[in-house]
Amino acid sequence: MDDAISICDILKNNTTKVIKKLESQIPPNIQASSNLYTQYLHLLDDYFGTCYLWQKQYFDRLGIDKNMLDAINNYWSVVTELYCSQIEVMTGTQKSSVDVQEKMMHLCDQYIHQALDYYGKIFADALAKMNQKQ
Repeated sequence: MDDAISICDILKNNTTKVIKKLESQIPPNIQASSNLYTQYLHLLDDYFGTCYLWQKQYFDRLGIDKNMLDAINNYWSVVTELYCSQIEVMTGTQKSSVDVQEKMMHLCDQYIHQALDYYGKIFADALAKMNQKQ
């Protein structure tokens, strides 16, 4: 029984080991990034909350007209809704981009398999012809 290992076995086995290790790191890396981003957003929210307390003491003393406050509120409501809509558009765009990249990788994988099958057949035919001549 021939227990010899080929260079192809060595390359394939080690490549597979590295890829599996990288795959195993995806969930913790994604979670760490998500936690960091969530912390960043909470930091911003806390910052504006702290500013709110200080500003409320200051601006409440100014006695700004209710109509002016309603106009400012309406303006910022429109700006906020536009910003939230842009976030949704960007999220959709990013998802579409990832979907396209995933589809392209799938098509590339199909092409590579077809090409390898074709070259394998040609190589096998060439070997069979060489063996017939011997």
